[in-house]
Amino acid sequence: MSGAVGVFDSGIGGLTVASAIKKHLPNHKLIYFGDTLHLPYGDKSSENIQNYIKAISAFLFEHKCQHLVVACNSASSVLPMVSGLPSFRSITNVIDPVVECVINDTSLKRIGVIGTKRTINSHVYQQQLNDANPSLEVFEHATPLLAPMIEEGFIHDSIAEKVIHEYLSELPEIDALILGCTHYPLIRKEIDAYFEGKVKLFDAPDVVANSLTKLVESPKDDEPQDHFYVSDLTKSFEKTAQLFFGESIQLEKRILFNF
Repeated sequence: MSGAVGVFDSGIGGLTVASAIKKHLPNHKLIYFGDTLHLPYGDKSSENIQNYIKAISAFLFEHKCQHLVVACNSASSVLPMVSGLPSFRSITNVIDPVVECVINDTSLKRIGVIGTKRTINSHVYQQQLNDANPSLEVFEHATPLLAPMIEEGFIHDSIAEKVIHEYLSELPEIDALILGCTHYPLIRKEIDAYFEGKVKLFDAPDVVANSLTKLVESPKDDEPQDHFYVSDLTKSFEKTAQLFFGESIQLEKRILFNF
C-alpha cells in the first residue's frame, strides 16, 4: 500500500485542495490538518511558519502519511527553507504545479498574482515565473481581506463583489491571474465575472491534485477512513469546513505545539 496522503494548511482553506485530491484519488486515505490556532500564516514570521511546518509534518508522518501536500501558499513560500522534514515519498506544494501550468501556456504574456501579504511579499510566484521565462510581465497584488471575508461566508453577495472589484481594479491589464490562496477558488466565479471571462484563471486544487496522481500508487484499501484535524475547534470552523470541502466532515482537535 502506498500510504495515506497528508494535507495541511494554516486553517481550513486547504480543504479546497483536499476535496480535489479526494475526487482524483477517491480510494486513497486522506489525513488533513488545519492549524486554526495560528491562522492566518500570512502575517506570521518565516521562523514561526517553519516551526509550524515541522510540527505538523511530524504529526502527519506519525499517522502513516507517505505523501505530503502543503496546501497553503504562505507555508509553500517558506518550505524551501525548512530542514529536517520526515522522509515522505513525495512533498507537493501549491505553488510549483501552478507555475508550471502557467509556463506551459506560451500564449500568456502578462500575469497577475493575488494572495496574502506573506505570499506576495515573498515574490515567490514572480521569481519562479521569471526564472522560467524572463519575458513574462508579472504583477503581484496583496488581497488580505479576501480570505477572512470568505471564511465569514461573504461569497456570492454584494459585499464580496465590492471587495473583489476594489482589489482587482488595482491590477493593470493582464491576460492571466493566479489565485495565490486556497480560499480563492470559492470566489472564482466572481473573479471570472469581473474580467468578463477574458482573463485565464489559475488556482491550486485541481492542478495540485493532478500533479499528485502522478506520484502515488493505487491503494489496496477501497474504503479509506479519512481524518480531519484542527489545532483549535469552534462551531464556525465546522460550518466553514463544509463550505470548503463541499460536504459535511467531522473535525477533531489536536494540539501539537509547545511554542
